[in-house]
Amino acid sequence: MRAATVLEFNKPLQILDVPIPTPASDQILVRVLASSLCNSDIAGWMGVVGAVAPYCPGHEPVGIIEAIGSSVKGFAKGDRVGFMPASSICFDCNDCIAGNHRFCEKKTSVGFKGPYGGFSEFCLADPLSTVKIPDALTNESAAPLLCAGVTAYAALKKVSQFVTGGKTINVIGCGGVGHLVIMYAKEMGYGVHAFDVAEDKLQLARDSGADKAYNTATLADGGVKQANATVVSSGATSAYDLAFKLTQNHGRIIAIGVPRGDISVNILEMVRHDLSLIATNQGTKQELAEALEIAATHNIKPCYEMRELEQINEGFQDMLQGKIAGRLVYRMG
Repeated sequence: MRAATVLEFNKPLQILDVPIPTPASDQILVRVLASSLCNSDIAGWMGVVGAVAPYCPGHEPVGIIEAIGSSVKGFAKGDRVGFMPASSICFDCNDCIAGNHRFCEKKTSVGFKGPYGGFSEFCLADPLSTVKIPDALTNESAAPLLCAGVTAYAALKKVSQFVTGGKTINVIGCGGVGHLVIMYAKEMGYGVHAFDVAEDKLQLARDSGADKAYNTATLADGGVKQANATVVSSGATSAYDLAFKLTQNHGRIIAIGVPRGDISVNILEMVRHDLSLIATNQGTKQELAEALEIAATHNIKPCYEMRELEQINEGFQDMLQGKIAGRLVYRMG
């Protein structure tokens, strides 16, 4: 089978011919049909998030179960599923016990280590990170939800702990994750003010339901009313500078986007205005299932462009250069 493989960090991926794996007793073998490209894949390829080369990237795959291990329950051959990276967890740490498998220090992250990932035609999945795909979602529209979608939804669940529906929140960065934050936020009853520097992403924000969209390159200080919460899906340092200005006293800033370097945070200003900066990291299996069900029920459809696996290197470069407004989804089978 074909597997797009990172042999060296920051070098072009190679499409290799590798054997189809055999699932262990606690694994699922999935024939991948569609897989979405994420900024975390780019970060892995750059060698900054703990990926171990050589490896096959991709952690937003949708496919059909081809075989299951003898101890796997709740799944059957022929089920259409998607899965998150966490695999081979310890079952013993506090995070595993709480269902936060992605934080297990002993886990293996599919798509960041090993020869099989979302960009291989077959992949091994852990049942604890695997969910069934609702019938109303196509393979292509479901794939981006397996990371971008659940990340957006989980961030908004954190917002919902202190900001009720009916109020307006800010979303800074309206691309692959940001436009899904807007879509889920509207379904959860929030008004949305969207911010970006790129006109194509601002148009995507409007198409996704944003009540207002502002170009931050021309935004004057004080030109926008502050909100109780600001979700930052951009990885630009300037996005976080803006977030503190747009968030009112006692507000919360939810960090999704990760800058490539350190950012400066004025603790005095945070204390003076009682502001909190809260990080979020993907979501739980339950949150993924909820995100998929909401998308199926309320017709949330990510903006995506279809490509073939042979175009994987072009996609990496297009993402790096900010040329993609939504998501890239690769046809795998």
